[in-house]
Amino acid sequence: MKKSLIALACLTAFSGITQAASVKVYGRLDAGLTSISGVGDNDQTLTGLAYGPLSSSRWGVKGNENLGGGYKAFFGIESEVHNDTGLSGGNNKTGSGAGSVYWKRKSIIGMNTPVGKFTFGLNKTIDKVLASKYDMVGSNFAGFKTMSDYIAIGDRIDNAIFYESPKLGTGGKLYFERMFGEVAGESEANTRTGIAATFKFGDAQAFIAYSEAKGALGADDWDQYGFGVQFKTPQKIVLKAQYWDLSNDTAADTSGLGFSADGEGYSISAMGPISKHTKIGLGYHHSEQTENSAEKISMTQLAVLHSFSKKITGYAMVGTLDNGSGANHELHKKGFSSQAGNGVDQDGFTIGMRVKF
Repeated sequence: MKKSLIALACLTAFSGITQAASVKVYGRLDAGLTSISGVGDNDQTLTGLAYGPLSSSRWGVKGNENLGGGYKAFFGIESEVHNDTGLSGGNNKTGSGAGSVYWKRKSIIGMNTPVGKFTFGLNKTIDKVLASKYDMVGSNFAGFKTMSDYIAIGDRIDNAIFYESPKLGTGGKLYFERMFGEVAGESEANTRTGIAATFKFGDAQAFIAYSEAKGALGADDWDQYGFGVQFKTPQKIVLKAQYWDLSNDTAADTSGLGFSADGEGYSISAMGPISKHTKIGLGYHHSEQTENSAEKISMTQLAVLHSFSKKITGYAMVGTLDNGSGANHELHKKGFSSQAGNGVDQDGFTIGMRVKF
Protein backbone atom coordinates (compact mmCIF):
# COMPACT_ATOMS: atom_id res chain seq x y z
CA MET A 1 0.00 0.00 0.00
CA LYS A 2 2.80 2.38 0.94
CA LYS A 3 4.63 1.67 -2.34
CA SER A 4 1.44 2.31 -4.29
CA LEU A 5 0.95 5.67 -2.60
CA ILE A 6 4.56 6.65 -3.29
CA ALA A 7 4.21 5.66 -6.96
CA LEU A 8 0.96 7.61 -7.24
CA ALA A 9 2.59 10.69 -5.68
CA CYS A 10 5.54 10.48 -8.11
CA LEU A 11 3.20 10.12 -11.09
CA THR A 12 1.14 13.10 -9.95
CA ALA A 13 4.26 15.26 -9.52
CA PHE A 14 5.59 14.26 -12.95
CA SER A 15 2.24 15.05 -14.58
CA GLY A 16 2.29 18.49 -12.99
CA ILE A 17 5.75 19.20 -14.41
CA THR A 18 4.67 18.00 -17.85
CA GLN A 19 1.67 20.33 -17.81
CA ALA A 20 3.75 23.27 -16.60
CA ALA A 21 6.39 22.98 -19.34
CA SER A 22 5.74 22.80 -23.09
CA VAL A 23 7.85 22.74 -26.25
CA LYS A 24 6.38 23.21 -29.72
CA VAL A 25 7.65 23.05 -33.29
CA TYR A 26 5.81 25.56 -35.47
CA GLY A 27 6.06 27.43 -38.74
CA ARG A 28 4.50 28.40 -42.03
CA LEU A 29 5.29 27.76 -45.69
CA ASP A 30 4.20 30.26 -48.33
CA ALA A 31 4.74 30.09 -52.08
CA GLY A 32 3.17 31.93 -55.01
CA LEU A 33 3.29 31.82 -58.78
CA THR A 34 4.58 35.33 -59.46
CA SER A 35 5.07 37.47 -62.55
CA ILE A 36 6.63 40.95 -62.56
CA SER A 37 7.29 43.29 -65.49
CA GLY A 38 9.84 46.11 -65.41
CA VAL A 39 12.77 43.94 -64.34
CA GLY A 40 16.28 45.27 -65.07
CA ASP A 41 17.23 48.20 -67.26
CA ASN A 42 15.49 46.70 -70.31
CA ASP A 43 12.00 46.47 -68.76
CA GLN A 44 11.79 42.68 -68.97
CA THR A 45 9.22 40.29 -67.46
CA LEU A 46 10.16 37.66 -64.88
CA THR A 47 7.82 34.75 -64.08
CA GLY A 48 8.43 31.99 -61.55
CA LEU A 49 7.83 30.68 -58.04
CA ALA A 50 8.49 33.12 -55.19
CA TYR A 51 8.54 32.19 -51.53
CA GLY A 52 6.72 34.29 -48.96
CA PRO A 53 4.57 36.70 -51.02
CA LEU A 54 1.97 36.90 -48.23
CA SER A 55 4.34 36.28 -45.31
CA SER A 56 7.87 34.95 -44.96
CA SER A 57 8.19 31.17 -44.75
CA ARG A 58 9.72 30.00 -41.47
CA TRP A 59 10.08 27.25 -38.92
CA GLY A 60 11.01 27.36 -35.28
CA VAL A 61 10.99 25.81 -31.85
CA LYS A 62 9.48 27.55 -28.84
CA GLY A 63 8.76 26.57 -25.29
CA ASN A 64 7.81 27.82 -21.86
CA GLU A 65 7.59 26.67 -18.27
CA ASN A 66 5.18 28.03 -15.68
CA LEU A 67 7.17 28.76 -12.53
CA GLY A 68 4.16 29.86 -10.49
CA GLY A 69 3.41 33.18 -8.84
CA GLY A 70 2.90 34.93 -12.17
CA TYR A 71 6.34 33.94 -13.55
CA LYS A 72 6.85 31.99 -16.77
CA ALA A 73 10.20 31.34 -18.49
CA PHE A 74 10.28 30.98 -22.28
CA PHE A 75 12.58 30.56 -25.25
CA GLY A 76 12.31 30.68 -29.04
CA ILE A 77 14.50 30.06 -32.07
CA GLU A 78 13.24 30.69 -35.60
CA SER A 79 14.78 30.34 -39.07
CA GLU A 80 13.70 31.64 -42.47
CA VAL A 81 12.79 28.91 -44.97
CA HIS A 82 13.28 29.46 -48.70
CA ASN A 83 10.78 26.76 -49.62
CA ASP A 84 11.19 27.43 -53.35
CA THR A 85 14.81 26.18 -53.22
CA GLY A 86 15.31 24.57 -49.80
CA LEU A 87 17.73 27.19 -48.49
CA SER A 88 17.43 28.36 -44.88
CA GLY A 89 18.64 31.26 -42.75
CA GLY A 90 20.20 34.38 -44.27
CA ASN A 91 21.83 37.72 -43.49
CA ASN A 92 20.01 39.90 -40.96
CA LYS A 93 22.33 42.89 -41.41
CA THR A 94 22.07 43.44 -37.67
CA GLY A 95 24.27 45.63 -35.50
CA SER A 96 26.60 42.81 -34.44
CA GLY A 97 27.74 42.22 -38.03
CA ALA A 98 27.28 38.46 -37.53
CA GLY A 99 26.40 38.10 -41.23
CA SER A 100 24.60 35.01 -42.49
CA VAL A 101 23.08 33.00 -39.63
CA TYR A 102 20.73 30.01 -39.50
CA TRP A 103 18.39 31.32 -36.77
CA LYS A 104 17.90 34.51 -38.73
CA ARG A 105 14.46 35.53 -37.53
CA LYS A 106 14.59 34.97 -33.78
CA SER A 107 16.86 33.68 -31.02
CA ILE A 108 15.52 34.59 -27.59
CA ILE A 109 15.09 33.63 -23.97
CA GLY A 110 13.00 35.54 -21.48
CA MET A 111 10.64 35.75 -18.54
CA ASN A 112 7.01 36.78 -18.15
CA THR A 113 6.56 38.46 -14.76
CA PRO A 114 3.77 40.33 -12.94
CA VAL A 115 5.39 43.61 -14.05
CA GLY A 116 5.87 42.72 -17.72
CA LYS A 117 7.65 40.56 -20.24
CA PHE A 118 11.47 40.65 -20.52
CA THR A 119 13.17 39.18 -23.62
CA PHE A 120 16.87 38.84 -24.47
CA GLY A 121 18.61 38.07 -27.78
CA LEU A 122 17.74 38.56 -31.47
CA ASN A 123 14.23 39.72 -32.36
CA LYS A 124 12.17 42.17 -34.43
CA THR A 125 12.16 45.82 -33.43
CA ILE A 126 8.83 47.22 -32.29
CA ASP A 127 8.97 49.54 -35.34
CA LYS A 128 8.96 46.49 -37.63
CA VAL A 129 6.13 44.84 -35.69
CA LEU A 130 3.94 47.95 -35.77
CA ALA A 131 4.64 48.82 -39.42
CA SER A 132 3.52 45.33 -40.42
CA LYS A 133 0.42 45.34 -38.18
CA TYR A 134 -0.77 48.72 -39.45
CA ASP A 135 -0.21 47.80 -43.10
CA MET A 136 -3.13 46.19 -44.94
CA VAL A 137 -1.88 42.58 -44.60
CA GLY A 138 1.85 43.08 -43.86
CA SER A 139 2.79 41.20 -47.03
CA ASN A 140 6.16 40.94 -48.74
CA PHE A 141 4.56 41.42 -52.16
CA ALA A 142 3.75 45.14 -52.63
CA GLY A 143 3.51 45.66 -48.86
CA PHE A 144 4.66 48.60 -46.76
CA LYS A 145 7.46 46.77 -44.94
CA THR A 146 9.29 46.26 -48.26
CA MET A 147 9.87 50.04 -48.29
CA SER A 148 12.55 50.06 -45.59
CA ASP A 149 15.34 51.63 -47.67
CA TYR A 150 14.31 55.13 -46.56
CA ILE A 151 12.85 54.46 -43.09
CA ALA A 152 13.83 52.05 -40.29
CA ILE A 153 10.80 49.72 -40.29
CA GLY A 154 12.49 46.50 -41.42
CA ASP A 155 15.08 45.91 -38.71
CA ARG A 156 15.84 43.06 -36.38
CA ILE A 157 18.32 43.73 -33.60
CA ASP A 158 20.64 41.34 -31.75
CA ASN A 159 22.57 41.55 -28.48
CA ALA A 160 19.38 43.25 -27.31
CA ILE A 161 16.88 43.46 -24.47
CA PHE A 162 13.14 43.96 -24.97
CA TYR A 163 10.42 44.93 -22.49
CA GLU A 164 6.64 44.70 -22.93
CA SER A 165 4.36 45.98 -20.17
CA PRO A 166 1.14 44.35 -18.96
CA LYS A 167 -2.05 45.71 -20.54
CA LEU A 168 -2.71 49.25 -19.33
CA GLY A 169 -5.88 51.22 -18.72
CA THR A 170 -5.61 52.59 -22.27
CA GLY A 171 -6.20 49.06 -23.58
CA GLY A 172 -2.66 48.98 -24.95
CA LYS A 173 0.90 48.41 -23.75
CA LEU A 174 4.29 50.12 -23.39
CA TYR A 175 7.41 48.80 -25.14
CA PHE A 176 11.13 49.42 -24.71
CA GLU A 177 14.12 47.90 -26.52
CA ARG A 178 17.87 48.41 -26.50
CA MET A 179 20.57 46.92 -28.73
CA PHE A 180 24.01 46.95 -27.13
CA GLY A 181 26.86 47.85 -29.47
CA GLU A 182 29.34 45.95 -27.31
CA VAL A 183 32.20 48.36 -28.09
CA ALA A 184 34.75 48.51 -25.27
CA GLY A 185 34.88 51.95 -23.66
CA GLU A 186 31.91 53.28 -25.72
CA SER A 187 28.57 52.57 -24.03
CA GLU A 188 26.59 54.35 -26.78
CA ALA A 189 28.53 53.12 -29.82
CA ASN A 190 26.54 51.06 -32.35
CA THR A 191 23.41 51.09 -30.20
CA ARG A 192 19.75 51.22 -31.22
CA THR A 193 17.05 52.22 -28.73
CA GLY A 194 13.28 52.28 -29.16
CA ILE A 195 10.12 53.04 -27.18
CA ALA A 196 6.47 52.73 -28.18
CA ALA A 197 2.94 52.81 -26.79
CA THR A 198 -0.21 51.19 -28.15
CA PHE A 199 -3.83 52.11 -27.42
CA LYS A 200 -7.23 50.47 -27.86
CA PHE A 201 -10.60 52.16 -27.52
CA GLY A 202 -13.53 50.04 -28.65
CA ASP A 203 -13.08 49.30 -32.35
CA ALA A 204 -10.20 51.78 -32.72
CA GLN A 205 -6.49 51.13 -32.14
CA ALA A 206 -3.44 53.39 -32.37
CA PHE A 207 0.30 53.57 -31.70
CA ILE A 208 3.12 56.06 -31.28
CA ALA A 209 6.80 55.07 -31.52
CA TYR A 210 10.26 56.61 -31.31
CA SER A 211 13.68 55.07 -32.00
CA GLU A 212 17.27 56.24 -32.44
CA ALA A 213 20.65 54.81 -33.39
CA LYS A 214 24.24 55.79 -32.59
CA GLY A 215 27.33 55.39 -34.77
CA ALA A 216 30.61 53.55 -34.13
CA LEU A 217 31.94 56.29 -31.81
CA GLY A 218 28.64 57.00 -30.07
CA ALA A 219 27.65 59.98 -32.24
CA ASP A 220 24.00 60.33 -33.32
CA ASP A 221 23.25 58.46 -36.55
CA TRP A 222 19.48 58.87 -36.94
CA ASP A 223 16.24 59.17 -35.02
CA GLN A 224 12.72 58.26 -36.12
CA TYR A 225 9.13 58.65 -34.97
CA GLY A 226 5.96 57.02 -36.20
CA PHE A 227 2.25 56.86 -35.47
CA GLY A 228 -0.71 54.93 -36.79
CA VAL A 229 -4.44 54.31 -36.40
CA GLN A 230 -6.85 51.59 -37.40
CA PHE A 231 -10.62 51.24 -37.10
CA LYS A 232 -13.07 48.39 -37.67
CA THR A 233 -16.48 49.49 -38.95
CA PRO A 234 -19.78 47.75 -38.09
CA GLN A 235 -19.53 46.13 -41.56
CA LYS A 236 -16.16 44.62 -40.47
CA ILE A 237 -14.19 46.80 -42.87
CA VAL A 238 -10.75 47.51 -41.37
CA LEU A 239 -9.30 50.95 -42.16
CA LYS A 240 -5.59 51.53 -41.47
CA ALA A 241 -3.13 54.43 -41.78
CA GLN A 242 0.44 55.02 -40.57
CA TYR A 243 3.23 57.57 -40.99
CA TRP A 244 6.99 57.38 -40.26
CA ASP A 245 9.64 60.11 -40.35
CA LEU A 246 13.41 59.50 -40.11
CA SER A 247 16.01 62.24 -39.56
CA ASN A 248 19.62 61.50 -40.43
CA ASP A 249 21.72 63.34 -37.85
CA THR A 250 25.35 62.72 -38.89
CA ALA A 251 27.45 60.59 -41.22
CA ALA A 252 28.23 58.23 -38.30
CA ASP A 253 26.46 55.10 -39.55
CA THR A 254 25.40 52.47 -37.03
CA SER A 255 26.86 49.08 -37.94
CA GLY A 256 24.34 47.26 -40.14
CA LEU A 257 21.53 49.71 -39.35
CA GLY A 258 22.74 53.07 -40.67
CA PHE A 259 20.94 55.68 -42.78
CA SER A 260 22.60 58.48 -44.75
CA ALA A 261 19.60 60.69 -45.60
CA ASP A 262 16.31 61.94 -44.18
CA GLY A 263 13.31 59.82 -45.14
CA GLU A 264 9.58 59.46 -44.63
CA GLY A 265 6.87 56.98 -45.53
CA TYR A 266 3.18 56.27 -45.08
CA SER A 267 0.50 53.74 -45.95
CA ILE A 268 -3.31 53.75 -46.09
CA SER A 269 -5.59 50.79 -46.68
CA ALA A 270 -9.07 49.32 -46.41
CA MET A 271 -10.00 45.64 -46.23
CA GLY A 272 -13.32 43.91 -45.68
CA PRO A 273 -15.21 40.64 -46.14
CA ILE A 274 -17.04 39.67 -49.33
CA SER A 275 -18.09 36.28 -47.94
CA LYS A 276 -17.71 34.27 -44.75
CA HIS A 277 -14.21 33.07 -45.67
CA THR A 278 -13.03 35.65 -48.23
CA LYS A 279 -11.93 39.27 -47.92
CA ILE A 280 -10.63 41.89 -50.32
CA GLY A 281 -8.46 44.95 -49.71
CA LEU A 282 -6.84 47.93 -51.39
CA GLY A 283 -3.72 49.67 -50.09
CA TYR A 284 -1.41 52.53 -51.09
CA HIS A 285 2.18 52.94 -49.84
CA HIS A 286 4.70 55.73 -50.37
CA SER A 287 8.25 56.35 -49.13
CA GLU A 288 10.99 58.79 -50.14
CA GLN A 289 14.17 60.57 -49.21
CA THR A 290 12.84 63.89 -47.98
CA GLU A 291 15.43 66.08 -49.74
CA ASN A 292 15.97 64.00 -52.90
CA SER A 293 12.97 63.71 -55.21
CA ALA A 294 14.79 61.12 -57.37
CA GLU A 295 14.77 58.63 -54.47
CA LYS A 296 11.13 57.69 -53.94
CA ILE A 297 8.76 54.78 -54.36
CA SER A 298 4.96 54.45 -54.55
CA MET A 299 3.03 51.17 -54.57
CA THR A 300 -0.62 50.25 -54.98
CA GLN A 301 -1.77 46.82 -53.83
CA LEU A 302 -4.99 44.87 -54.42
CA ALA A 303 -5.32 41.64 -52.40
CA VAL A 304 -7.89 38.86 -52.10
CA LEU A 305 -7.49 36.35 -49.25
CA HIS A 306 -9.51 33.15 -48.82
CA SER A 307 -9.38 31.01 -45.68
CA PHE A 308 -9.70 27.33 -46.56
CA SER A 309 -9.24 26.58 -42.85
CA LYS A 310 -7.69 28.20 -39.77
CA LYS A 311 -4.21 27.28 -41.02
CA ILE A 312 -4.51 27.37 -44.82
CA THR A 313 -4.94 30.65 -46.73
CA GLY A 314 -5.12 31.13 -50.48
CA TYR A 315 -4.38 34.52 -51.99
CA ALA A 316 -4.18 36.57 -55.15
CA MET A 317 -2.45 39.96 -55.19
CA VAL A 318 -1.85 42.56 -57.89
CA GLY A 319 0.61 45.42 -57.46
CA THR A 320 2.01 48.45 -59.26
CA LEU A 321 5.23 50.24 -58.33
CA ASP A 322 6.44 53.69 -59.40
CA ASN A 323 10.17 54.34 -58.91
CA GLY A 324 11.71 57.79 -58.76
CA SER A 325 14.36 58.55 -61.40
CA GLY A 326 17.16 57.43 -59.03
CA ALA A 327 15.32 54.50 -57.42
CA ASN A 328 15.38 50.81 -58.40
CA HIS A 329 13.02 49.12 -55.95
CA GLU A 330 11.06 45.93 -56.67
CA LEU A 331 7.57 44.63 -55.97
CA HIS A 332 8.84 41.45 -54.31
CA LYS A 333 12.27 40.54 -52.91
CA LYS A 334 11.76 37.10 -51.39
CA GLY A 335 13.39 34.44 -53.56
CA PHE A 336 12.94 36.49 -56.71
CA SER A 337 15.67 38.42 -58.58
CA SER A 338 13.33 41.10 -59.90
CA GLN A 339 15.18 44.36 -59.20
CA ALA A 340 14.28 47.22 -61.51
CA GLY A 341 16.69 49.56 -63.24
CA ASN A 342 16.88 53.17 -62.04
CA GLY A 343 13.59 54.92 -62.73
CA VAL A 344 11.93 51.78 -64.14
CA ASP A 345 8.37 51.13 -62.91
CA GLN A 346 6.95 47.67 -62.23
CA ASP A 347 3.64 45.86 -62.14
CA GLY A 348 2.86 42.26 -61.39
CA PHE A 349 0.76 39.63 -59.68
CA THR A 350 1.11 36.61 -57.43
CA ILE A 351 -1.25 33.69 -56.79
CA GLY A 352 -0.38 31.32 -53.98
CA MET A 353 -1.07 29.57 -50.72
CA ARG A 354 0.19 29.77 -47.15
CA VAL A 355 0.15 26.77 -44.81
CA LYS A 356 0.71 27.16 -41.06
CA PHE A 357 1.72 24.34 -38.75
